[in-house]
Amino acid sequence: MVAAREAQYERTRGPQPDTWGAIASRFRADPRREFDPFLEKLASFLRPDDVLVDIGGGAGRNSLPMASRCREVINVEPSPGMVAEFRASADEAGISNAQAVQNGWMEAEDIEGDVLLAAHVTYFVPQIESFIEKLQDACRRRVIIDVLTVPPPNQSPQFFHLVYGEDQALVPGPQELLAVLEEMGLTPDVIDVGGATARRPLPRTREDAINNELAFGWMAPHDLDRARNLFIDHFDELWLETRTGFARRGAEDVRELMITWEPGKKN
Repeated sequence: MVAAREAQYERTRGPQPDTWGAIASRFRADPRREFDPFLEKLASFLRPDDVLVDIGGGAGRNSLPMASRCREVINVEPSPGMVAEFRASADEAGISNAQAVQNGWMEAEDIEGDVLLAAHVTYFVPQIESFIEKLQDACRRRVIIDVLTVPPPNQSPQFFHLVYGEDQALVPGPQELLAVLEEMGLTPDVIDVGGATARRPLPRTREDAINNELAFGWMAPHDLDRARNLFIDHFDELWLETRTGFARRGAEDVRELMITWEPGKKN
């Protein structure tokens, strides 16, 4: 599934030297903000002397708020653009116990922590078993994988079909991940931490909804104007107006799940 999506993305979008870096600023958030339900639950797993390792932690949206709850935060992130945003966010917030390691998780060496977090990462991991095995080996107490019931890349098949005239290849979600964990003899807890829109509010106007979709980065630059016109013409087919804003149709009830276990505990 991952390989099929990557091949389709490269064909329609074109190769990108730093795919996530181009939109890294979208993944930045105030480290001193009030905790949402996800951050509250994450903090409940941490102890003051812990090292939190955030795999694919991006701009630090999840890990930097935890710096005040643990001894050290380590962000293992391959995107140069994301790492730059992480470091800038930490510096601006005066956070001194957070560091970024610019590398992929499978390539990173000598990284260990008490709590390991991988949020919205497993959608893009082709060799999932070895990825999970490395999580286990590097973790002293708890592994946490955060996913949405409908992964973000899978929330736009109708948009993709409208722009490119073909079915979108889907990435693996929680069902596929849980099946892998079961095959590996792992029995995680699955914690529903609430609706996904609690963390990223929905756009409140039609224009904002369209601009938000265009800014996600899944379209080639030369397709943006054509896509905007298509989205305007087909708006009511693509979005549903809810009491909190405009949601992609089919994604209005997406939930955020923490899949977590203690290393070494198997069936």
